Amino acid sequence: MRRSRVGRRNGDRHPVPGASFAAPGGPGGGPWAFETTPLRPEFRGEHLTGNRQGGGRAVRYLSPEERDPFRLFADNGLLYTGRHRPLDTTHTRTLWTPQGGRAIFVMDDKGQLYASPYHLLGEFHHSSLLAGAAVAGAGEIGAVGGRVVLISDHSTHYRPARRFTRQVVAGLARQGLAVGQVEVEYHSPPDTDSDRGPAPEDPGRE
Repeated sequence: MRRSRVGRRNGDRHPVPGASFAAPGGPGGGPWAFETTPLRPEFRGEHLTGNRQGGGRAVRYLSPEERDPFRLFADNGLLYTGRHRPLDTTHTRTLWTPQGGRAIFVMDDKGQLYASPYHLLGEFHHSSLLAGAAVAGAGEIGAVGGRVVLISDHSTHYRPARRFTRQVVAGLARQGLAVGQVEVEYHSPPDTDSDRGPAPEDPGRE
């Protein structure tokens, strides 16, 4: 596991990625388009009754209507839940962080984030949020009073390469959130040179 502060280049620490991860778009120019990574093959069919993955238990997959309360949105530099409350993970926990302070999240190909305080083995996973669809990022998120303090890539269901986590941070920056002090925690191995793509730009300069 590697941790870094966004905006530094030192060993496994990486700068904030910017426009190189997204197609032209955003406010006034249509939606952004982010690269995605699929659900790991060993979890396909996990939502079906009698599946092999969960000992017969079916993982819950949300419908578009059920998904809406899990949606996150940015406003005035803070991240809010679908219930219009500042995101705060102080008292939530994941299977990876039983001591608390984190929730699970995914980002879709348009940069929309969804997060859940529920992470239940064999019942509710990262794959639940987008019903097993490919994601542009997945892991854990830590926030206090709407301010994001941590992003990790810890997701067994997707195991995203580091470039996906960097584009999550880029997506947050594009929505007006301060990311300079966000802690980025990597569990995936370093990207190869061919994975990294173009040198990222600093969203703060846009």
